Amino acid sequence: MSLYARTAATLTVAASFIGLVGLAPQASASEPANAKHCAVVVERVKPQEKVSRVKSRTCSEAGTQAVSVSGRTLLVTWYEHAEYGGASTDIYGDYGPCDAAGYVLTADWWWRKSISSFITYNSCDGQQAVLNNGGAVYYYGFGTPYVGAQANDNIGWFKVWDSI
Repeated sequence: MSLYARTAATLTVAASFIGLVGLAPQASASEPANAKHCAVVVERVKPQEKVSRVKSRTCSEAGTQAVSVSGRTLLVTWYEHAEYGGASTDIYGDYGPCDAAGYVLTADWWWRKSISSFITYNSCDGQQAVLNNGGAVYYYGFGTPYVGAQANDNIGWFKVWDSI
């Protein structure tokens, strides 16, 4: 086989391999294998900051507790599918229930393309969902079984507060 033929064959095999690697699914730090439920603990927004700092983020298999929630207040649960189905993440506040200032919750890269429904708790009856393109949608009450076509799988961050 000539040098030209060997080089062409080697390049063809390499290009095929690179193409297959590019098609492989990306690993996700926020969605570990077999993890269906996560828990995130956040602080209140501090002066000069725009979002609540994440203190911890853990995941576990469906049906098991992902994090110790002692002394923390459940604020919101995000769901992957409408009607509160699929993977979920509970978000806890380290400083009590929602008040007028509330909490500002950033969605990690997986949730930015996955939130379809949510439930809020502990006086978090006002919600602002800011879409990935910068638009905003407001919700009120505690249960939202479907975020609507505009916001479905398109929420970058949430603000939750006591609106009453």
